Amino acid sequence: MASLAVWKDSVKQNLVLDPTFGQALSRERIESFCRGTGHVWRPSFWNPAVTVWTFLWQVLDGAKTLRAAVATLLVQLAVRGTAELPSPDPAAYCQARQRLPIEVILALLHHLTLRMRSLVTPATAWLGRRVWVVDGSSVSMPDTPALQKVFPQPPGQKPGCGFPVAQFVALFCWTTGAIVDVVIDALPPHEITLFRRLWHRFGPGDVVLGDRAYGSYVDLARLQQRGVFVVSRLHQRRSADFRRGKPLGHDDQLVVWPRPERWIPSFGITAEEFQQLPPTLMVRLVRIAQAPRGFRSRTIVVATTLLDPIEVPGDEIRALYRDRWTAELNLRSLKTHLGMVVLRGHSPDVVCKELAMHLLAYNLIRLLMWEAARRHGRDLHRLSFTGTLHRLRAAWSGLTLPRRTPDREGDRLIDRLLAWIAADLVPDRPDRIEPRRRKRRPKEFSLLQQPRAYYRQHGDQHAR
Repeated sequence: MASLAVWKDSVKQNLVLDPTFGQALSRERIESFCRGTGHVWRPSFWNPAVTVWTFLWQVLDGAKTLRAAVATLLVQLAVRGTAELPSPDPAAYCQARQRLPIEVILALLHHLTLRMRSLVTPATAWLGRRVWVVDGSSVSMPDTPALQKVFPQPPGQKPGCGFPVAQFVALFCWTTGAIVDVVIDALPPHEITLFRRLWHRFGPGDVVLGDRAYGSYVDLARLQQRGVFVVSRLHQRRSADFRRGKPLGHDDQLVVWPRPERWIPSFGITAEEFQQLPPTLMVRLVRIAQAPRGFRSRTIVVATTLLDPIEVPGDEIRALYRDRWTAELNLRSLKTHLGMVVLRGHSPDVVCKELAMHLLAYNLIRLLMWEAARRHGRDLHRLSFTGTLHRLRAAWSGLTLPRRTPDREGDRLIDRLLAWIAADLVPDRPDRIEPRRRKRRPKEFSLLQQPRAYYRQHGDQHAR
């Protein structure tokens, strides 16, 4: 009869496809990170390693509930003949998740991020440069006093009628699609403020790709002082006149931006730092004329500090800026397909752990996609994130259950899983036109205008 120790060893050997990944999620690695944070635990079923593995499955599972995660674990143990099973009550797992230090999950995420960054080589980079795609978004969470204190609801919502909201800015790797870093905060700081907390990730020669919010004079000049280049859309308050400036090619020119006349607090820097900026900044403007049908703008002007037209042709900049939309697709994969749009924790500590675990699961899926593309010669950007997620869910039990011949059968399952992922190609439909409208109508329920206690006391005769 199999024991729990055999099951734990099986998870350690079979859960992860990549050797580096296997080391990151092994029991020894997790317990090493726990000891590094000073975390002490007593021998029990819900030790840190089992808690992390179950937490990861809870994030990958579509149900997202504690009960579903524990039920899946118990089914796996029952199928393999384990006699003594833990209680089906998820309370013990919930307490174990609360005891687990968030530093352990962050250490696992950092270890995996380093692995993903090592995959980027000059051959896979954009014109030999590393490109970071940046964008911001937000997540919602349950309405509890503790979360309202840390992540207050938007100020326009009435008390008791809204939910706590956390905003974040994510930094994606253009080559792999993995998340390199994330900054999380409450709503009051501007998105650019959070973006500037990520600058330590950039090195000389790197390129930052973002929307028009990231193309201000202050940010372009300060990043240029660090040797970092920017490609962004021209800010809506700036105009582009291609009859002036130094022409570099068709719809391609150099212009000089003067430093703003005076410092204002919204720049996000001190007056002394503002005076240290150069009085002028050379910027290259590249116009994308006659954008495909379906684009909200027919003409797009891209601003960049990549000034050499020989090293970086204008068409390369145009093609790179179109890849900025991958940030929106990656956020959709993270929030919609992986289910991070609404978190379930009732305390700030658990919510932060949920966020970190979602990022860990996201990068795991990206690593699977990279390995499948590498083995089978596929274009990484044509592989389906959702398809990989579905196949990982389906193969989870097979990757964790022990086998009679673990090495041979485990390798066979891994090879087939990667082949299935590589075969699921997203159709190549460039310039496809999709109206920015929804066909399915939402149900016409009345919106909450007062706290629920008000309606319980006074009734609600006009509700639909």
